[in-house]
Amino acid sequence: MKKVFSILIILCATFISQAQTKVAHINSSELIELMPETDTISMKLEKIRQTWETLLTEKQKETQAKYQALMEIVDDESVPTSVKEVKSQEIDNLQKQYQEMQKTGTEAMQKEQESLLTPLYARVKETIAAVAKANGYAYVMDSSEGGGLIYSDSSYDLMPLVKAKLGLK
Repeated sequence: MKKVFSILIILCATFISQAQTKVAHINSSELIELMPETDTISMKLEKIRQTWETLLTEKQKETQAKYQALMEIVDDESVPTSVKEVKSQEIDNLQKQYQEMQKTGTEAMQKEQESLLTPLYARVKETIAAVAKANGYAYVMDSSEGGGLIYSDSSYDLMPLVKAKLGLK
């Protein structure tokens, strides 16, 4: 009987300690969409995208015009081959410039997006951590698609125990 009572006390203690670990979830994507800064950031990024799109369109039109000019003289035997080659080289150079502009524009957009969104993400994460701590949550999971762990109480980290068990420093 004493054994049964001891086991019962151990089980109760285990359930009580497990009940104290609080886990929560939040859809961080939805939260970010609700923030007023998101609209401002979206407008800035859209303006930058439109600027790059305009530059690319102009370069494309220039390339097409040069191509049309080349097509008009390509079959004309009175135009020297050297002129045709120069015009063809111009078109090749314009196409390379277009591709480089595309690459530069994409990289610039990514950098700008990162510089605008990083502080917003940091603020959201800090706020979630503060709310979690204030309300006694040990873990907060991100319920948005592709989300993971946003906050965890370091007192529940098993790394030191596992490292000790494996004899690691």
